[in-house]
Amino acid sequence: MAKKNSGSIGVWILFGIAVLLLSAAWLMKSFPVLIFAALAPLFAISDQAKDHSSPWNRFELILLALGIALLAAHAFDFSFVVFAAIQAIALTLAFVGYAFAYQSLGPRLGKFTIIFFWLGLEYLFLKLPWNTDVTYLANALQLQPGWHNWTTYTGYLGVTLWILVVNLLFYQAVFKPSGFNVYYFIAALIFIVIPVVYSIQMKEEGIGYSHMMQLYAFTVTGALPGKYSQQGEVVARTAAWVSVLIILLSFVKNYTRKK
Repeated sequence: MAKKNSGSIGVWILFGIAVLLLSAAWLMKSFPVLIFAALAPLFAISDQAKDHSSPWNRFELILLALGIALLAAHAFDFSFVVFAAIQAIALTLAFVGYAFAYQSLGPRLGKFTIIFFWLGLEYLFLKLPWNTDVTYLANALQLQPGWHNWTTYTGYLGVTLWILVVNLLFYQAVFKPSGFNVYYFIAALIFIVIPVVYSIQMKEEGIGYSHMMQLYAFTVTGALPGKYSQQGEVVARTAAWVSVLIILLSFVKNYTRKK
């Protein structure tokens, strides 16, 4: 059951929590459990953005938090600052796209829109010549391959989907104005534990970062798992097509509304 809050958490507090959790998660790659809750405050900031008279008002905080997180992924090596900034701008579009779709289509898709757009963007990154310079969200768990052997079925970016879904559950549990929701909190913990337990029991190894980069390199070398070489990043590819559909529907809705 949910316990009522007197109001929503301040946007600067949400920003601070996100920066701390994201930085810690990327710096503690040997045990990166914080990544499962680190994006939840950004989901909450997007709520305040879409409800503001100018929806662009809060996205600079999301951009800044993601930029810091991407630098943390490189241990704050500032030689990566330009590319981190570019990628942070691109990933902020997932939240901007959510606000646009919300204003056009209403709340039907909810925060899953952010997940579709984020995965779609990561799939787009894979198709670009500089895909090896990209920091994928799944890379936060790169040092824990035993946690996601099930990527045999989803592709490596299935880990990104896993992280985003758990973050959405933590957002529902902790950061909504209605207050703490114990059921969503338990669901988030279950969604962390069950995939790990299932993975540990699997006999075959999952798809790793190197497999993905081999398949999407412009010169493919080395042997890849048979099923993966046929379907690739099926989860991210599907999300990319869903993202395109959402954008098209949003534009059509806006156009018909103006007529």
